[in-house]
Amino acid sequence: MIDNLKSTTAFQQGQQRTKPFRRFFRKFLNDWSLNFAAMLAYNLLIALLPIAVALFGILGLILKNNDEARENIKNKIIHSFPSDNTTQSGIRQVVDLAFGQLSKDAGGLLAIGIIFALFGSSRLFIAIDKCMNIIYRVPERPFLKENLLAFGMLFIFIIVIPVMLAASSAPALLLSIIPGGGGRFGAFLGGFLFSLLVAFALFELIYWFIPNKKMNFKVTWCGALVAAFTLEIFIILFPLYVRKFMNNYAGQIGFAVILLLFFYYFATILILGAQINAFFFEDYKPFTDGLGSYVSQMHDEHGVADQKIPLNQQNL
Repeated sequence: MIDNLKSTTAFQQGQQRTKPFRRFFRKFLNDWSLNFAAMLAYNLLIALLPIAVALFGILGLILKNNDEARENIKNKIIHSFPSDNTTQSGIRQVVDLAFGQLSKDAGGLLAIGIIFALFGSSRLFIAIDKCMNIIYRVPERPFLKENLLAFGMLFIFIIVIPVMLAASSAPALLLSIIPGGGGRFGAFLGGFLFSLLVAFALFELIYWFIPNKKMNFKVTWCGALVAAFTLEIFIILFPLYVRKFMNNYAGQIGFAVILLLFFYYFATILILGAQINAFFFEDYKPFTDGLGSYVSQMHDEHGVADQKIPLNQQNL
């Protein structure tokens, strides 16, 4: 019966039409995309406090005598995360810790703290670079170039963060100002589109500059648009998911679990967009097997006599 079904014209046409998507799904899985998403989620979590210290340190120097402006920025950052009490309580502690520590430091000690924070948080972009190496089959950058890229992307990220915070608060702000059902819907739609545009710009920067190859808008726009739209929908639905399915978590453990889950989905979306660009726009084919098995096969195919000797030391 199954053989008869497979021999039908409709089944064969369906297979032919879905072949590109099945090959894309195979590339996505064989590249260990979900494993790398977990790695990026962990790096995002670890980089959270250093990024906060670096951002608030710079803002603290700029807004040294303006306590009201600092408080407004703190509140916008806190409320940009999922609106459940556990997550926002944990984010508030991180923000207060960063600001509280910086308010005690001064002069050279503050500068040293910011430098170390910048170094720690820039490791996130090195992790993203490693993922792009696999997705685009490109070699790693030299140590110096890799770190210069990481610091450059971090500074861009710090500049974009305030814009993203403003974008994320735009729908709620417009809804509170504009009365009436139609007007409120238009305000929400306008805020959503503005937030979508900012997210698109962020993903476009990542997809354009981080891969170790020449990129252009024609091969990056689709993945950036898909990632931005998926992220916006995710940000809208994630608080509902937390309230419905994660009520059993509480305190600091709950904060860590919820935040790590939030970052995991964000990292998955980021990698998904890059995979779309690489497969559909630059025709990078999937590995014949999972990444680990593929490396093992390549190791064997090059006539390795001793499995303990690295490939770069073999006489190939």
